[in-house]
Amino acid sequence: MAFRLLFCCFLCGVMIDARAQSDLITESIFGYFASSNRLLEYENITVDWKMDGPTQVQFNEGLNNLFENNPNQAEVNFSNVIAKDSLLWQAYYYRGICYKQLEKRKKARSDLKRAMQQHGPFFEGYMEMGKVEQLELNATEAQKNFNKGERLAPSKAVIYYLQGNLALDMTQRKEALKDYATCLQYDSLFSDARIHLGLIKIATEGKSDVALPYLNKVLQYDSLNRHALLFRSLLSADTRQNLADLNKAVQVDPANITVRYLRGLAFTQQGNYDRAFPDFNKVIEGTFESDNNFEGRQTWIDKKIDIQNAGSYTVRRVYGLPDKEAEKIKKAFCLLVLGSDAEALATLEQTKLKNYEPLCLFLRGVASEHMGKHIDALEFYNLALARDNEILDAHKKRGIYEQEMKEWDKSIADFTDVLRLSPETFIAYKWRGVSHYNLGKYEKAIADYTQYLKRDTTDLETIGYRAVAYEQTGQYLESCVDYADSQNRHVLDLNKLDGALDSLLSLKDTAKAYYYADRITKNVRYFTEGYVIKFRVMMKKGDWDGIEKEVYVAANNFRQGLNKKDHSYVLTVAGATSTRNKRYDEAINMLTEAIKVDKENAWALLERGKTWQAMGKKSKASSDWKKAMALGHPEAGGLLSGIGD
Repeated sequence: MAFRLLFCCFLCGVMIDARAQSDLITESIFGYFASSNRLLEYENITVDWKMDGPTQVQFNEGLNNLFENNPNQAEVNFSNVIAKDSLLWQAYYYRGICYKQLEKRKKARSDLKRAMQQHGPFFEGYMEMGKVEQLELNATEAQKNFNKGERLAPSKAVIYYLQGNLALDMTQRKEALKDYATCLQYDSLFSDARIHLGLIKIATEGKSDVALPYLNKVLQYDSLNRHALLFRSLLSADTRQNLADLNKAVQVDPANITVRYLRGLAFTQQGNYDRAFPDFNKVIEGTFESDNNFEGRQTWIDKKIDIQNAGSYTVRRVYGLPDKEAEKIKKAFCLLVLGSDAEALATLEQTKLKNYEPLCLFLRGVASEHMGKHIDALEFYNLALARDNEILDAHKKRGIYEQEMKEWDKSIADFTDVLRLSPETFIAYKWRGVSHYNLGKYEKAIADYTQYLKRDTTDLETIGYRAVAYEQTGQYLESCVDYADSQNRHVLDLNKLDGALDSLLSLKDTAKAYYYADRITKNVRYFTEGYVIKFRVMMKKGDWDGIEKEVYVAANNFRQGLNKKDHSYVLTVAGATSTRNKRYDEAINMLTEAIKVDKENAWALLERGKTWQAMGKKSKASSDWKKAMALGHPEAGGLLSGIGD
């Protein structure tokens, strides 16, 4: 891992400086190492087909499913084979591979060991055992298995490649170089070993060109090796060769957005914007970022979304424009992708359409905004929308600018247009809610915040804003729920909240009181009064399972200054729950604490008496019940009569 990070840092730091390039190249490098480690691949073995017909069918289906990357079904097939013939060691071997791919590595070990016990040690078995151990990060055990495999088949190139990968993971570069070189001695066509040698040389010597001989050799043997083509295009100073490599790489892997980006860059450097434009557009399509992730703070993600929306609008309009002007616009867009905003703006200024084509005006706005020229950007967005009112991103940008200028009514109109053009851009509800709030239109703000929060329940800031709006409209309990949910618990006046819930109970609206108590206690565990309401409702329903899920949380989160009756009540419920579960010592402790808090708690005395009785301590039970009866508990007398019998 350390080597891979070093190599990524070298390529991204020395060769390229754009954020988009850095991300794409890093992903490609890690993707290459992941795809070439061979840990999830498997070594095939010779199968003796002397089994009966049905067993042979199951075995063959297992092999086919494994080959088609369906290890779940393959595991079922091989398990069926083993059920019919438990001595068929090949079935254990292949089922072990299924388990490895399913990340059930303990079972994989067991099956691979069983295969070797039945057959005796064999090369492929040790290879697979080593892979399982490496996946489990047991480097020492992995090395032991690879060494055993090497002793059984010292001329197998793959064993040295796997050992080289393991050494690289352990940052043992010299050992890795030796292993990859040995791999190539036995198989000169082992491309990944040669590529790894070149990459290690880069990280070791800090020079990009030292890898080129290795990459050239790989491509001499395999001219369409997509990894070698990519790395050579990155490392070589020969721009003509680089473009040829990237063209081949696109042919081999047309969905690879890194290759598309690099070819777009190469075309841009040549001034071939007609060829660069579709490549950059493919990159944008392949790295789509939702508008709902837009923050409006000119972050990296914001700029990425800007470019993607600019690309979408450019594709819609550019092909109907005069060729010469369209070429300039494509050039400007390519420059925007590369972060060359000033050059993009200068290019757009050269078009004959700059003052009346909405695409030109919009792109000038994007370039100006990225350059920090916000007054110019707003003017360009205004001009663009005057000529085409369907530009979603221009409405969004103008709405945000209008909020910054406190032009709330105007921003509401723009965000309404955003939602008209794209109802899935639900973040516009949040923005519009902010504008409604600042105009004092709290009900409308609540409606917009609520629509937004249906799609993003994790936005605590917006939940907090809605809490304030609820409070402004006199919806006190709703505001308390939102304050609790938004981690603004400190705002809550728990005594006032308790009074509001008591008012609902006095109106016999128990369901509503329970609802609010339940919502608030989920995030305010020290709101004991809420638990009291919930437990009373649950006890009437006989819902002891529901009580048990929460009562111990409540009993461990009392706050200072709490009403002693509520404090004692919750302890009593906890004690009674423990008694029902036959945890008598725990129950006695809780009930004793309840009585200590409130000496007039007749129910706590009654429950403690029941617990004493269950423990066989009748005299203590009798004593508690007498006290409970003296305090007026109606059940105590009957219990005393029963104990007398």
